[in-house]
Amino acid sequence: MSEFLGPLPLAEQVAAHILRRQAQSIGGRTFVTFGGRDLSYREVDASSDRVAAAFRAIGAQKGTRVGLLLANRPEYLDLWFGLSRIGALQVPINTAYRAPQILHVLKRAPVPLVVVEAALAAPLLEVLDQVPEVRTVVVLDGSERVRAGCGKTVLDYPQVLADAAGLPVPAEKVGGADAGAVMNTSGTTGPSKGVLLSHAQQYILGRNIANDLGVTADDVYYNCFPMFHNTAQAMITLPVLLTGARMVLVERFTASGFWPEVRRHGVTLFYYIGETLRMLLKSTSAEDGRGTRLRAGWGIGAAPKDFLDFQARHGVVLRSGYGSTEGNVGIYLPHEHPDPASVGRALPGFHVRIADETDQPLPPGVTGEILVRGTEPCTTMLGYDGDPKATLEAWRDLWFHTGDAGYLDAAGNLYFMGRVRDAIRVRGESVSAFEVEEAIAEVPGVLEVAAIAVPSELGGDDVKIVVVPASGAALDPRALVEHAQARLPKFAVPRYVEIVDALPKTETNKVRKNVLRAAPFTAATWDRVAAAAKPT
Repeated sequence: MSEFLGPLPLAEQVAAHILRRQAQSIGGRTFVTFGGRDLSYREVDASSDRVAAAFRAIGAQKGTRVGLLLANRPEYLDLWFGLSRIGALQVPINTAYRAPQILHVLKRAPVPLVVVEAALAAPLLEVLDQVPEVRTVVVLDGSERVRAGCGKTVLDYPQVLADAAGLPVPAEKVGGADAGAVMNTSGTTGPSKGVLLSHAQQYILGRNIANDLGVTADDVYYNCFPMFHNTAQAMITLPVLLTGARMVLVERFTASGFWPEVRRHGVTLFYYIGETLRMLLKSTSAEDGRGTRLRAGWGIGAAPKDFLDFQARHGVVLRSGYGSTEGNVGIYLPHEHPDPASVGRALPGFHVRIADETDQPLPPGVTGEILVRGTEPCTTMLGYDGDPKATLEAWRDLWFHTGDAGYLDAAGNLYFMGRVRDAIRVRGESVSAFEVEEAIAEVPGVLEVAAIAVPSELGGDDVKIVVVPASGAALDPRALVEHAQARLPKFAVPRYVEIVDALPKTETNKVRKNVLRAAPFTAATWDRVAAAAKPT
């Protein structure tokens, strides 16, 4: 077993520290393959040193937040490890975000530095004049295209690194208890929140996934998930780093490209969500996977039938569990006689409780809200960045309130029963119902709108909006969707639209979304996918 998978002192639970030790012991081994290029542990470590020195030279220091608006590419790793080496915090920004979501991320807490690809800079440039806290924009792949009209100091990333050549790597004391990242999650009753993660929380998650999958130095882990997600960082990259394995990093998942890439790179491990597993089952065959080295996958959200069918078709062992960005992943499906209808049992070091609306514990078999907490230091989030009120609310009675519904059986198996709060999950992306509603409410003639999750044929959710027009207004579903496409990430754009006379309300005038979800599709539901498929 790797030395990093056992009890590691809290002070050493930092990815950059572990990378340095791996570079010293197995430096020539390939760490990441991207676009036909192999990068060794030693090379990534050296690149991270250059980033640490360069960003210290332009003003980053311990505690500085640095926005990262980048697609999957090796520079993401250099920045992640390099910033952590000086104690700066990475603030990953979803590449699908439009201007309103980027503005919200940058205004939650001061982000004085932003690193962006020129190809992704347009929505960022729309909002920079509203964020005086952003002082410097560092651009990959063509700073001249961003400099005009930016109104900020604009620097060229390669030049920033070149200017710092020969500078010593700053000696900063950074430990596992220090904050290392601010990951975005969906909002439930408001805009999306920034989850403040310690280095230790990411390490603990990576360690537990590595142990659950049995990752060794001989494994090759396929990473098609965006690096701005903790999935790609803590659940894929860190298990590779901790064990001296190899990661194959690609820009995005495609069902047609999955098996050819698994075969070409000798992939042994992959991460899945329910939608990707179903896409592979629908669009590929047993023949596509025959003769590969793929041995196991870890993921969440798969329907029990898909879980069992994929294993049977390809002879690949699937692992699974339950968790969240805030609360870590402390629930894992047992290896012996796993029941895919359950999400698993709590690991040592994690506690799970089912509670009613007053936080009273509920007995086995009774559904309530899932609460979690850890006993190991820094297991769960440090808080919501810039939002102490939401932090206190989430941590009532010293338990993290997940907002998910479920129940425990007598043996301690947890069964996930849906969401208590108003959140939507589309193709692995968290969608804020609040942000969808806010965008649609901008359309003239919209009196009220409710966004809800409805079942997707791929598993998971699709977004539906139920809209009440103002008196005398005539609303066109296509126009509503077109407005959403201009204001929201692609994954948050509603698929379904239903126009109604009134929304069901409680006595206190709150929308009864449970009533809307109980009848997800009616004769009046308009489907943009079906509409696009009809001949004109």
